[in-house]
Amino acid sequence: MKGFLHSADPLAAEEWEAINTAVRRIGNSSISRRFIESGEELGAGAQTAPTKSLIGITEGRKGLMRDDGSTVIAMMTKARIIPILYKDFIIHWRDIEQSRLTHQGVPLAKAKAAAAGCARAEERFVLFGDKARGYEGLMNAEGRGILTSLRWNRPGDAFENFRKATGLLMSKGHGGPYAALVPPKVYADMHRIIDDSSLPEIVYVKELITGGVFASPMMKNESGMVVSTGRQNMELIVAIDTSAAFLGSKHMNLPFRVFKAVYLRILRSDAICTF
Repeated sequence: MKGFLHSADPLAAEEWEAINTAVRRIGNSSISRRFIESGEELGAGAQTAPTKSLIGITEGRKGLMRDDGSTVIAMMTKARIIPILYKDFIIHWRDIEQSRLTHQGVPLAKAKAAAAGCARAEERFVLFGDKARGYEGLMNAEGRGILTSLRWNRPGDAFENFRKATGLLMSKGHGGPYAALVPPKVYADMHRIIDDSSLPEIVYVKELITGGVFASPMMKNESGMVVSTGRQNMELIVAIDTSAAFLGSKHMNLPFRVFKAVYLRILRSDAICTF
């Protein structure tokens, strides 16, 4: 008679591959990853990331090489812990047995749902940080540009607002490419036809915002931002990319965790304009 005991690792290699492939694809689908660059995965041992800002990035100068105050300097402050974002899920042991009996593959619905939760957690962390723990996000970074009293109701308003935002970033020395994040309603409204034109407003907006215009439900009440992209301005530090782990059997159920360790490093906060 078969003993119903779980080993330390209850899944076969191909089952783990299916879970990890699914959770990484979904867990890394946050909108911010479409315009914020990231480097290679550092590994679980990378627990901290240095926080620094760059100063001295001005117009290049002509003449002999000399120290005239125009050198780019990294102002180091302090190392920050790279936080772990996670979401747990449970697969019943009989569901796994059924998947093997019917050759349908390990059930992935709960793993995918947990990965989607991790993607949303990353999105919120990148955009708003974690004030209680002292982490800044793009929308509340100190030193960012801020535009107020913008109108979005009429066709053409969005283009005018993005013209102001990119103009502000240009005045700070940021030449783009620019990316924008707006609420879904604003994004939908930009597909209206502009008066005396046969084209929707989004076409004209993308002439300014060449790095992409994206919609996020986390942007509320016509809030949003325009950023000058590039790792010289901001980057996503990835210690652990989206992964799955077995937590040990409990009451014959199999609990798992989808997790990642990421940190947003803002090097030049004036490359961000929020509204």
